[in-house]
Amino acid sequence: MRKTFYLLLFTTLLLSGKVQAATLWSGNEPIDWNTGKSVGIDASSFGTLDIADRIVFNIQFTGQTDWPQVSIVTGSWKNIPGAGNTGIAQGVTQVSYTVTNDMLTALTEEGMLVTGCGYTLLSVETEQGPGAAGYENAIWIGETVLPTDWSGYLTIPSISFSKTEVGDIMRIRYKDVKPGAQVLPKNSSWGELPDAPGKQADGVYVDYEVTAAMLASLKAGGAIIQGVGVTLTSVDIIAQQTGDKVTATVPVTHNWCWNQDETPSLRVQLQNPMETDQTVNVLVTVTTDKLVSVGNIMQEVNIAAKGMAYADVPLSVIDAPGFYRCTVLMGGDMIRAFNIGYAPEQVVSAPDMQDDFASFWQTARTELDAVAPQYTLTKIDAKSTAKRNVYLVEMKTSPDQTGSDITIRGYYAEPTAAGTYPAIIHYQGYDGGTDAPWCMGGDDNPEWCEFILSTRGQVVNNRPPYTNAYGDWFAFGFDSENHYYYRGAFMDAVRAIDFMCSREKVQTQNIFAEGASQGGALTLAAAALDDRLNAIAPAIPFLGDYPDYFEIASWPGNVAFQQRNKLGWTDEQMYRMLSYFDTKNLATMITCPVTMNFSLQDNVCPPHTNVAPYNNLASTEKEYSVNATLGHQTSSGWWSHFMQFFRDHMRSTESISDLRSDESTTTDHIYNLQGQFVGTNDATLPRGIYVVKGKKVVH
Repeated sequence: MRKTFYLLLFTTLLLSGKVQAATLWSGNEPIDWNTGKSVGIDASSFGTLDIADRIVFNIQFTGQTDWPQVSIVTGSWKNIPGAGNTGIAQGVTQVSYTVTNDMLTALTEEGMLVTGCGYTLLSVETEQGPGAAGYENAIWIGETVLPTDWSGYLTIPSISFSKTEVGDIMRIRYKDVKPGAQVLPKNSSWGELPDAPGKQADGVYVDYEVTAAMLASLKAGGAIIQGVGVTLTSVDIIAQQTGDKVTATVPVTHNWCWNQDETPSLRVQLQNPMETDQTVNVLVTVTTDKLVSVGNIMQEVNIAAKGMAYADVPLSVIDAPGFYRCTVLMGGDMIRAFNIGYAPEQVVSAPDMQDDFASFWQTARTELDAVAPQYTLTKIDAKSTAKRNVYLVEMKTSPDQTGSDITIRGYYAEPTAAGTYPAIIHYQGYDGGTDAPWCMGGDDNPEWCEFILSTRGQVVNNRPPYTNAYGDWFAFGFDSENHYYYRGAFMDAVRAIDFMCSREKVQTQNIFAEGASQGGALTLAAAALDDRLNAIAPAIPFLGDYPDYFEIASWPGNVAFQQRNKLGWTDEQMYRMLSYFDTKNLATMITCPVTMNFSLQDNVCPPHTNVAPYNNLASTEKEYSVNATLGHQTSSGWWSHFMQFFRDHMRSTESISDLRSDESTTTDHIYNLQGQFVGTNDATLPRGIYVVKGKKVVH
């Protein structure tokens, strides 16, 4: 509605013949603050200026300095709120600032000095903007593009926060939102701005409540607004609300995920604290997860004095399986922006593997099998207990172009008591490079053997005294599927199964695997490339459905496109190479039971990329769970869920051959896992798992 207002206002001004631009100064003046050369403009020149108007500086670049830039200050050489220094480069002919309320006050009271260095000033002009409406609280106004390669940023000087108080809201507004867009405030030294984490660019703005620590940082050095995939349009400081107003919330209903035979709908709860009835408009905008508009739904809601009302909004604009972005607004204020799912199991992500997909991975397995693992275990006394011993494990794995002798590492825990035990392999997420590697304790899961694998160049293999030889793992070896990092990393995942099968205390018929993010992708790859895993639990898995992935999230698509450009490839060539490592293709080879967990608000591994492999699984026994409000994380109950799933799929250590040696079982009936009778225990049956006397047995 505000955009419509601006358009109508602008049209009215044009029709009325009101002057849209004015020249404040013209000439040919070299500017150099080192020699004191500047241009002054009197305060009276700004008498007709308004908030959101632009001040335009037409310049000629000279570059006679190391850091050419345009700078404006007040007539008394004070900083002007909302107007920092602007760097210029060869070819730049114009620099502009959009007027904020505080900037206008400074200019009309003290005038302006145009200073800086490395350019000649030709003219200073003003251009009329859309008017002050909507910009009353802005400390910066403009259009700063934050491209998808993280190269863009905006600097806000400390003077802009001179009136800010604890409890105020710093609102960062934007437009032209791209899939995977994020906003990340920084302090003036490019460190973390206290209490201001990076946020997904939801709807039309993100809010940060100003804390004492944040305010101290802002007043000391200002802020840098970094991000990706948006165009910044204003930064506002909104004072704490002291009066009554209608408030709105959007609670989670139906876990924000519907089946195809259900109609998606949202409930907006409205609370009116005032003594009079109120009427508000609730607007819900809906886009696909690629931010293609689907439609808008508007409802007018009456709320009784001191009462509560609900807006139940049917999302009838949604008619195809997929994931959608909903933004709920009330009177121009954004209430909530979030993803929902509709018929996830009907989302089609067709496999796109190459003709040599199977032979490619068979060749990789042959290379791995030719490498003697040379397992070495070093006990970690600080982690070991009376229940389990914990070891650092080292082993050899498949070669790549960094050298033929590659060692990977991990942590292994084994019960001290005699006997055999079920086993879990934990595959790890993409290495942040700084956190201490996770190592289990001896008492953590005492009835299991456990192995935490670090793939080549990551985690344990990326901490002193070991170093990462691969640089950016996603980019390494991008020129060929035979050189790519994940060819070796997936073989490392298989080597972890080799290791578990080498341990005398491991029940080889009861080896399970789990992992989240990259660990989820490694879990899927291991199950696809090796049939020794009994069941798996991938969560928020990485590396799924690259062609759609790169349209929905900013990373790792930005890395992939950089490599594509360096290689001079087409998109088709890039996706062909990546298809060998796409979990939606590997999923077609997975036959073991699978439980999967994904999060609707995940902007790193979006739900679309999670259901792509899930829907392509060859397994007939699969299930998934959804975290409605979480981002790139799993729910607190995920561990206990998949552990129960593993226990439910435990195979007996007995076999049919054991039963045949027992005369009392010569006429026992045998069933498959679907409960169908397949014969008695003297029947000839294919290799597999069967049920006898209610127990799963190996054959």
